[in-house]
Amino acid sequence: MKKTICLFAITLTLCLASVAAHATPLGSPPTKEAIAAMTPEERQARVEEIKARISEIKAEDRSQMTKVERKAYRAELKALKKEASMYDVLYIGIGALVVLIIILLIIL
Repeated sequence: MKKTICLFAITLTLCLASVAAHATPLGSPPTKEAIAAMTPEERQARVEEIKARISEIKAEDRSQMTKVERKAYRAELKALKKEASMYDVLYIGIGALVVLIIILLIIL
């Protein structure tokens, strides 16, 4: 009887601990208050980290990934771009950059 009660208590504890672990996401973006409290050097460092991670994601070979992995990368990329927009950073994609250069060449 004691063995059954101990086993039940351990199972219940582990189940409740796993629910609490999933309650808060690990990579939640910082709040606007936290960003406002950062120094300009810290902001610039974080923006550089975000840019480096975005370039790593874009350089990955997605042909060998499973559908779940590709979906996770898309979600991470979306979250990084959202966080970068919180830092008041202008993020220009490659296509937009090419179009911008072409327009400038036509005008000049």
